[in-house]
Amino acid sequence: MNFHHVLKRHYLTNEALSEKLIQQGRIVSLPKGKFLFFQEQMADFVAIPLDGVLGFYPAIDEGITLIYNLITPGIIINDVPFILGGGSQADIQAVTDCTVLLLPFSAVEQLMGTCCEFSKMLNLSLARKQRFCLTLFQLRGEKNIQRKIDMALAAISVATSDGSIPLNISTLASLLNMSRNTVGRHINQALLTGQIVKSSTGYRLVENRSVAA
Repeated sequence: MNFHHVLKRHYLTNEALSEKLIQQGRIVSLPKGKFLFFQEQMADFVAIPLDGVLGFYPAIDEGITLIYNLITPGIIINDVPFILGGGSQADIQAVTDCTVLLLPFSAVEQLMGTCCEFSKMLNLSLARKQRFCLTLFQLRGEKNIQRKIDMALAAISVATSDGSIPLNISTLASLLNMSRNTVGRHINQALLTGQIVKSSTGYRLVENRSVAA
């Protein structure tokens, strides 16, 4: 894997910043199923995904297990604890075999003070997460069920690095605060009409569409 190319493609870094990140960070391989962080664990580095899909477990009722497989290259982990302090916000687990660049907070602090390109990289990740969260918030008020699900699929496709929708029906239903049966019925219809196809991690839109923030 060409790490310089991955950083430039997904984080819009230049050659100089890519080299600094690789020199000051540590690239690790994370096998499928291994946890990167646990909720409330004190963080001392940010994680920059380079390959694969990671998921996070929300804090929900005991006995209910859901994992949102929404972390792909382009989304930085632990940027919020770095900025605001505190521990990791959720359990983070590798859903597929992953490659992650770990950058100590000390290096992040130094780059923040000396490199505008790095600040832009952090802002880009935060903006992507904010746009996705705002889209989901807006969808909570959407009354048209078909439109609600279609827009959610499009928003997830835009948010992931390869345009995939790495969620199952139960997780998608939870994300939209809808019943599993309702979401499952619409997903099956979308499969029948060719709007989406199954993939190794979930689904994929046949024709990618963007959702405005």
